Amino acid sequence: MNKFEKAQKLLQVINGDGWLIICNEDNDIHSRYLLGVGSHALHAIFIAADGKHKVLPVVMEANMIKNSFEEKGIDAEIIPFNSLNDFVEKLKPIVNKPKIALNFGENIFESDATSYADYIPFGTHLALQKLAPNTNFISAAPIIYELRSVKSPKELKDLRNVCKATIELLETIPDMVKVGMTEREVMAKLEYEYSKVGKPSFPAIVATGKYSADPHHNSSNEKIKPGPLLIDTGMQIEDMCSDITWTYWVGNNPPEEFIDAYNALYESKEIANKFYIDGTPSRLPAIKCREYLAEKGYDHEKLFFHGLGHALGFEAHGVGPRVSWKAPENSILKENMVYTNEPGLYWIEKWGIRLEDDIIIGKEKCEQVTYNPKDPIVI
Repeated sequence: MNKFEKAQKLLQVINGDGWLIICNEDNDIHSRYLLGVGSHALHAIFIAADGKHKVLPVVMEANMIKNSFEEKGIDAEIIPFNSLNDFVEKLKPIVNKPKIALNFGENIFESDATSYADYIPFGTHLALQKLAPNTNFISAAPIIYELRSVKSPKELKDLRNVCKATIELLETIPDMVKVGMTEREVMAKLEYEYSKVGKPSFPAIVATGKYSADPHHNSSNEKIKPGPLLIDTGMQIEDMCSDITWTYWVGNNPPEEFIDAYNALYESKEIANKFYIDGTPSRLPAIKCREYLAEKGYDHEKLFFHGLGHALGFEAHGVGPRVSWKAPENSILKENMVYTNEPGLYWIEKWGIRLEDDIIIGKEKCEQVTYNPKDPIVI
C-alpha cells in the first residue's frame, strides 16, 4: 500500500473528503514525502477519500512528478497549470468539499502539541477560506501522525541502509580529522561524502573542546584542538534519516574523568534500551537512564539538560511522542516506531559528551540499528 492509499484510508476514519497540501519553495515537507521528488514551484496535492487523487503542478514540473508516480505505483490525476489564475481556477472545484484537512497544528504550546503538522502559511490558509467559504478546514495532524509515526517495512529497510552508510563514514573520522582543521572543514568532508549516496539530514554538528558542551553547537571556523570532539550527524537515503552522535578524543591519554563519564553514558544508554519497547510510556527509558547516571554520581538535572530521544523518520526530528523524563504519562511507544537514544553530560565552558544511537521499538526488545564504540576513539 503506497502513501496515497494509506492516507485515503485515514481520511475515511476521520470522515474527511480530502487532504490538501499546498506547497511553494519547499515550505511543506509533506510534498516531497508524498511526491517522491522535490517540486519547488507552487503546486497542490489533493488526496481524496474517494480515491480520485489530484496533483496540480506547474507545467515544467509535471513530467517529473508523473515519472515518480509511475515508479511508485501511485494513481493520481496530474493537472498542470501555467499561471496563477489558472492554478486558482483548477483548485476551486477541488476544495469545494464539505471537509478538507490542511497542514496546520493545534495546541502548539501544550503537552499534546501537533506542531509536526504546522506547515501551511497563514496567508495560504486565509486564501483558501476565501476561495471555499463553505468548506470546513480541519487539521491534518491525525493523518500525519498515523502515516509517519509507525514505520513500514520499506521505511525500516531504508533506516538500516542509511544508518549503515553513516556509521561507515563515522568510522573514517580518525583518518579524516587533523589538528588545525576547522569544524566546518570536517562538516564539509562528511556532507560531501553524503552527497554521493543521499543528502545530509541536517547540518552536521562538529564541536571541538568547550563547544562540545553546547548540544546544538553551530559548526564554525574554530580549529580542532586536543580534547573532546563531538560529531552529531546524519544523512537521508530514500524515506529515512539517520541521526548519530559519536564523541572522540583528540590527542593522547584522555583524562580519567572523560573516560568515566563516557563509560557512564554508554552504560546508561544500554539500560535505557531495555525500555524502548511496545506499550511502554515514553518517559520510562529516560527515567531509567537518569537513575543510573545519578547512581554513578552525576547530577543529571544540571549536566543532562535535554531529552533522551526523539522520533526519527523522513525528517531527523520525526513524528512521535518525546522520550523524556518529563513526557506525559499517557505518551506511549509503539512497535516499529523509530527513535534516537542520546544521553549526554555537559560541563559548560569545559567539555561535553553525547552518545547517540538509532533504535527501532520492538515488541519485547528494541533493535539498536547503530552503535557507539564501547571505548572512546582516540584520534
